[in-house]
Amino acid sequence: MYVINLMARANKIVLLIIFFGFILSVGLSLNNLSKYDKNIITNGYHYHQMIKADTYRYLRHGSEIKDQLNDGINFFKTGREHYTKYLPPRIIAAYYYFFDIDLFNNDKDKLINIGIHFPYLLFQSIIYYLCVILFYFSLLKIFKPITVTFIVAFLSLEPTVMQYHSSFWSESIFFSIQILLISLILKKNFSNFNFFLIGIFLAVLSLQKDYAIFYIVPILIYFYFILSSCKIKKFTYLIVGFFLIQSILGLNNYFRSGKFYIMTADSKINLHRDLVAKVMTKKYKNSNKEFRVVEVEATLNWINKNSIQYNTKEIEKMNKPGYADYRETILFEKDKTTFDDFIRNRTIDYFLKYPMDFGKFIIKSSIHIILLNPFHIYSDNNFKSGEIYYSTDTHDKLIPYRIIYTLFVYMICLFGLLSIIQKKNYDILLYLMFSIIYFYGLVSWHGNTRYFMPVVIYLSLFFGFGIDKIINYRKK
Repeated sequence: MYVINLMARANKIVLLIIFFGFILSVGLSLNNLSKYDKNIITNGYHYHQMIKADTYRYLRHGSEIKDQLNDGINFFKTGREHYTKYLPPRIIAAYYYFFDIDLFNNDKDKLINIGIHFPYLLFQSIIYYLCVILFYFSLLKIFKPITVTFIVAFLSLEPTVMQYHSSFWSESIFFSIQILLISLILKKNFSNFNFFLIGIFLAVLSLQKDYAIFYIVPILIYFYFILSSCKIKKFTYLIVGFFLIQSILGLNNYFRSGKFYIMTADSKINLHRDLVAKVMTKKYKNSNKEFRVVEVEATLNWINKNSIQYNTKEIEKMNKPGYADYRETILFEKDKTTFDDFIRNRTIDYFLKYPMDFGKFIIKSSIHIILLNPFHIYSDNNFKSGEIYYSTDTHDKLIPYRIIYTLFVYMICLFGLLSIIQKKNYDILLYLMFSIIYFYGLVSWHGNTRYFMPVVIYLSLFFGFGIDKIINYRKK
């Protein structure tokens, strides 16, 4: 009876921590909306302080899908070309449709309506902290309660993670799906249905962020090492669940464009746009405009060679169009997907031709990206763009605080790593290392610390083990 009462008290403490994190998250959402839920209008140009860049793309796309549904268009024919993340605009479309909300005040001005998005941010926080609760009770079956308590405390209160629940970026929902997946993978339930669920959530994870589409590979490798029997049968259930969800995306693309595909354009051309351009302009010491001329010439040759139809009148209106502009004016979506393959192949050619130049750039970016940034949403709300923020004194003043905080978290995680090795929890270590290497390796070249955030979710387990080890060391 004493043990039961002790566990009940421990559960209450942890649930209070989770609830406190939820309240903080909701309060941060209310604070951000009160300060930054407004349109900035200067010289005829306008933007919303919280909804711009990628977040504007998600919400505007979601608004378009909502309007299409209201017009009676079949779900599988809704939406634009699958250029980037599939799920975020559809989640926001469901929100707009359910509450009958319009993103813009009218079709002419395209000013974003104020005061309509708190329920959406609240929804994000509810989903995330419910997942943390499920995660807590799942981990209690595997690890010591004290270890689980600090893992959950990290996920509930860590500011780098928490800040995204009060924003319109795609990270919050992504974290929630990650946490559900970790629960399913670590709970040692090797039933066929559990593997089916793992496959489903792996697919959902990739719909929230497209670069997670190959995460299924390290997961299959992990289970190959730890499963003792029935590997083929369980892998079949996992793969069926994965492609069942992916087929929804493929069918949406097929009915809308006439071509069944699941890979986004962004996953094929972002390396060329964000990496190749930077490396090559630096190597040749020329401006980005000169690099653009080379790429436009290659694009035109490819278009003419393959008899691709595009809107010549739109191109003629543009002043020095780039290769991305030509892509936008291609008439048929299936031709755009072929164009994306062409750009991807050019990226590979650049890598093969200049491996040392790309290697140096990637190493430098890979070091920068691991610096934790609890101030990302703050800077995003206060500055028009990241490029402007990076050149300000505010950015420079925050760097020392970020370095100190990062070293603190990593030091505790290092103790956690040593603890896991000492306890010989090699299965857990293998899973965490596979996951960290995957999510870090795919985006380390970018240099943007936001892209590192999926790794932080896995670091939470190292953090929990680390605090436990430090406490035990002090007792001794």
